[in-house]
Amino acid sequence: MPGPSAVPIVLSVDERAELVRRAGLPERRRADRARIILACADGMSNAGAAQALGVAVKSVSKWRCLFADQRLAGLEDAAPIGRPKAELVLEEAERAQLIRWARRAKTAQYLAMRAKIVLACAEGGTNKQVASDLGVDESTVDRWRARFVARRMDGLHDEPRPGRPP
Repeated sequence: MPGPSAVPIVLSVDERAELVRRAGLPERRRADRARIILACADGMSNAGAAQALGVAVKSVSKWRCLFADQRLAGLEDAAPIGRPKAELVLEEAERAQLIRWARRAKTAQYLAMRAKIVLACAEGGTNKQVASDLGVDESTVDRWRARFVARRMDGLHDEPRPGRPP
């Protein structure tokens, strides 16, 4: 049985034009994939293409096989791995209250931060992006996103703690 380097790559005129366009893109990953397929179409082996482009032989083999199976669609990024996040959509009244909490100087700091987290998540930010932007841990963003989705505004307040109050 022939190895992955034996998978012949024959490009149509349109595919070659699209790959040349992608090879010039500033996004390095997509450009590298296009350059790999162009090198393979020019008859290079996986090892030869890897050496010429400065990538791993395994990468060349992977993209060659994906292109052979799915053509240009095989070069696209796969969907992100992980749990899908619950969509966070704010009503106007909620948004207005959260903005007030986030901006007001007299708001408790914990509540202001939670309001900022929810507002950033509602704008479409990922937990990682929001955590980085606000300087908090990713698990903190995950916790307050989930609590807000489950209990809306009431979820942002502290729950009663056991024992004597301070």
